[in-house]
Amino acid sequence: MYLRHLLLSLIFAAPSFAQMRVINDGFPGENTAELDARLDDALNQFKPGYVVLFTGTNDALNEKKFLPVEETGKHLEAMTQRIRKRGAQIILVTIHDPDLSRLMARHKPEIYGDTPPLQRVSVINDQIRRIAQLEHAQVAPFATVLLKAGGANTELSGDGVHLTAKGYSLLASTVRAQLPTHLAANATLLCFGDSLVFGIGVRPPGGKSETSDTYPAQLRALLKKKDNSLHCRVECPPCPRCWHLRCASRPR
Repeated sequence: MYLRHLLLSLIFAAPSFAQMRVINDGFPGENTAELDARLDDALNQFKPGYVVLFTGTNDALNEKKFLPVEETGKHLEAMTQRIRKRGAQIILVTIHDPDLSRLMARHKPEIYGDTPPLQRVSVINDQIRRIAQLEHAQVAPFATVLLKAGGANTELSGDGVHLTAKGYSLLASTVRAQLPTHLAANATLLCFGDSLVFGIGVRPPGGKSETSDTYPAQLRALLKKKDNSLHCRVECPPCPRCWHLRCASRPR
C-alpha cells in the first residue's frame, strides 16, 4: 500500500508539459485562389488559435499561376475574414522581392508584359497592408526585413525566390516578433501558404518529412527557446492530392 501511494505521489508531482503545435501547411506552387479553396479544411482540421498567412508570390511571379492583383486581394480578404470569424488571430506576411537576375534566367521577360516582377510584388504587398488595416490583422514585414538584410542574394535565397536556411531563419524571426510574448501552452499555430512555407530550398526533393531548416520548424525552435516549459512540435500534414508529383515539379 505504501509503495502504491509513493508511486502515485511521484506521478502527480511530476511536471506536466503542454504541447504547442506549429503546423506546416504549405503546398508548393499554390496561388491565393488555391489556398482560399482549401482554407476551410485546414481550419476544421487543426482549429488554430493563430494563423500565419504567407502567400502571393506565385500570383506575382509564376506565369502558370498569375492572378490579377484585384483577384489576389479578393482572396486574401476572404481568407482573412474567415480566419477571424473562427476566432483565430491572423498575421499576414509581406512577400519579398526576387533576385531579378536569377529569376529572369528561367523566365522570359515578355511573360510579365507591362508589369515587371518588382511592381507585381509591390502591388500585392499594398493589398496585404490594406487588408491588414481593414481587418485589424497584424503584418509581418518580411519584405522589408529581407531587403535590409541584403535581399534575395545567394546567402539568403537558393534560387532568387526560395530561401536558404538563413533566409527562413529571418522569416521565422519576423513572424515571431508579431506573436504574443507568451502563448498559451496548448496553442496551435497554423503556417499556411505555398512553397515558402513548405520549405522548398531546404527540404530534399520529394522529402515528405519536416526538416529543422524550414521556417515553421525554426519558428517552433524560437517559441520553445522563449519558454522552456512548453513542448513544441511541428506537424506537416500529408497532401490530400498527389504529393510527390506536386512537389517534384519545382515551383517558381
